Amino acid sequence: MAVRCTIAAIVLAGTMLSSGVASAQQQGAAPAAAPARVPAREQRPNVLVWLMDDVGFAQVSSYGGLVQTPNIDRVAAMGLRYSNYHTAPICSASRAALLTGRMPHSVHIGGHATAARDFPGYDAHIPAGAGTVAANLHAGGYVTYALGKWDHLPNADVSTAGPFNYWATGQGFDRFYGFLSADTDNWEPQLVRDVTPIGRQQVPGYHLSADMADQAIAMIRSRGAADPQRPFFMYWATGAAHAPHHAPADWIARYKGKFDQGWDSMRETILREQIRKGLMPKGTRLAQLPDTMPRWDSLSADDKQLYARQMEVFAASLSYADAQFGRVLDALEASGELANTIVVITSDNGASAEGGPSGLYNEAAVTGRSLTAADNRAFIDRWGAPGTYPHYAYGWAVAGNTPFRYYKQTTHEGGTRVPLVIAWPQGIAARGELRNQFAHVSDIAPTLLAAAGVPLAPTVNDVPQIPMEGQSLTATFASPEAPGHGGPQYVELYGNKGLWQDGWQIVTSHRYRTWDWQTAKTFDEPWELYDLSRNPGQTTNLAAKYPERVSAMAAEFNAQAQRYNVYPIHNLSDTAAESARRAADDFARRGGKWHYAGPTSNLASMIAPPVNTRGFAMTAKLDLAAAGATAPIFSMGGRMGGIGFYLSDGRPTLVMNDLGGRSVTVAATEALAPGAQDIALDLRRGQPDASGATPFEITIRSHGQAVAQEKLSFALPAYFGIPETFDLAADWGSPVLAGYRSGTPFPGKLSDVNFDFNGWGGDGLRIH
Repeated sequence: MAVRCTIAAIVLAGTMLSSGVASAQQQGAAPAAAPARVPAREQRPNVLVWLMDDVGFAQVSSYGGLVQTPNIDRVAAMGLRYSNYHTAPICSASRAALLTGRMPHSVHIGGHATAARDFPGYDAHIPAGAGTVAANLHAGGYVTYALGKWDHLPNADVSTAGPFNYWATGQGFDRFYGFLSADTDNWEPQLVRDVTPIGRQQVPGYHLSADMADQAIAMIRSRGAADPQRPFFMYWATGAAHAPHHAPADWIARYKGKFDQGWDSMRETILREQIRKGLMPKGTRLAQLPDTMPRWDSLSADDKQLYARQMEVFAASLSYADAQFGRVLDALEASGELANTIVVITSDNGASAEGGPSGLYNEAAVTGRSLTAADNRAFIDRWGAPGTYPHYAYGWAVAGNTPFRYYKQTTHEGGTRVPLVIAWPQGIAARGELRNQFAHVSDIAPTLLAAAGVPLAPTVNDVPQIPMEGQSLTATFASPEAPGHGGPQYVELYGNKGLWQDGWQIVTSHRYRTWDWQTAKTFDEPWELYDLSRNPGQTTNLAAKYPERVSAMAAEFNAQAQRYNVYPIHNLSDTAAESARRAADDFARRGGKWHYAGPTSNLASMIAPPVNTRGFAMTAKLDLAAAGATAPIFSMGGRMGGIGFYLSDGRPTLVMNDLGGRSVTVAATEALAPGAQDIALDLRRGQPDASGATPFEITIRSHGQAVAQEKLSFALPAYFGIPETFDLAADWGSPVLAGYRSGTPFPGKLSDVNFDFNGWGGDGLRIH
């Protein structure tokens, strides 16, 4: 029979955990005594965390949003909604803090992991002494599962060569099913099961959100093979609703015309509903618009149609993910486990403005010239379908963070204040109540440990542990008056700084055009001061009125910045320069040559041979088992930007795709015969013209004889997108060659692959 955990027990556990953490922090040491291993059959609560991606405070329906999320509403009705919960302003940092219970910079991920720098707060190497909530729950008898996005690991480790200690299975999880990047194609995702790349299920209408629900249900049910009473911890981190916004056509159709009123009217509607629901105080005013953002009424009819469509697709992607999460809830309810499951739903940061003024039909285009509305209109009818990789215009991000100012990557409220829903039918008596206490992303891990009654482990993987810096929120389960996260709390990202304290915030406006990666400024912006309890929209800067408060809070920010490895503060553009230096050093170390003895997979772009930016000569040995097969020799990128050298029906074929999905191919006229043979590809690059098109001279050789030669001009992008990897004898995710099915085995053996980039043109630039 399940043991009921009472509110008193939860609060006591939370008090003891918080007290232990504080004591350890003061003494600078981990707890001295090892906790006894908890017997699994005490039937502690299951824990299910849905971490949404780039979902703002005002985008789900239980927070006044216009996107229908009935299953989030269902969980909110079963428990609590928090209206004053804050994250880091970017995904990697938030995820690291959520899972470790420590500050982002403390665990070396103060920015995005792909933009790591050689400083303790930013090198993306989570200390072994910062064990995750999964590792602690595992020590307490839990089986642990991670599904979906896992992007807080070093670039160099994103390959099947390992090491795997920063992958989910090295961070306390028994199983992993997901992707190792900030986003992925929901139609053709680049998937990993545990530490092995796999192809997606070949089923009609495949979508990653539905696949993740199928996998989650299967994992939960799989416990029955050994111990059906063993509690589970599941971290379900959807790609939704980060770009690319992908949704089935029938779900997109549900939102037809729902956003024709535009973002200005949408903000007003949402704010009225937030005040009615008690999420915002009466008299709350909308934050001022960013200085470049147009009013909806100033747009042309064609632009309104385009932007409305963009929001329809975003809404459909989030609603569809909500429906899949509902399937997981239904499975738990059917098995009788939902009542004793702690369900947490939140987002990693505010809604994203990275689509810029007009949106992006392909997110990878963020690094080039800004796409115009006219560029995007060519894709309007298939926006959100396979063959697009879209992001909405940033006006929708502003509306999605109503009533707050700005959006993801900023330290104003729009970047960090997001929904937090917690329910536990058997352990929390409240139903549909609000909690207004300040809370922080680092509080999730200690709260879950306290609620589960699992003490902090003194060692994880034989490494002594540093204390968790977050605070347990379990006292708030029982009372709206209980203290939340106490004391001042810093926030920082790429020069945007802030500190919350007692309902106030100081903050700087350093970088708010977040679609521009090249911002390079000094860090001398004045502190702004806002009374968030009366002015959550941050419309009135009180810094001049209360200089003493600003000075005291600024001193506290500096103290926390020193304590948590925030310095040196830097621009995002600084990370690009450092990445370019690393790439140049790697090129020099290799002498411009790459050698692979055989197939390899999932090499992140920063450690891959620079086939996207340099000319090269490639040679390889093939031993084909059969004629007429279609398979890659090498591939990098996908349908919406990529380069690959394939056998296409047995014919050696070079394929290049631009960001709009347009392709050029150079192919031999005859298929290769079965058996052992040599293959070679020479690709010489000229200088790009004003339009961005680059001249190429291409020769394909078999047995030393030219089988294809061509000169052409093509705008091959330098950047293929966040998730794209380099593979030999494979092409995972969206294929470069149309018609190739991801994961199809190579028809024989591929060996002794060599790339020589010396003297073939191109500058070798790699963009993270």
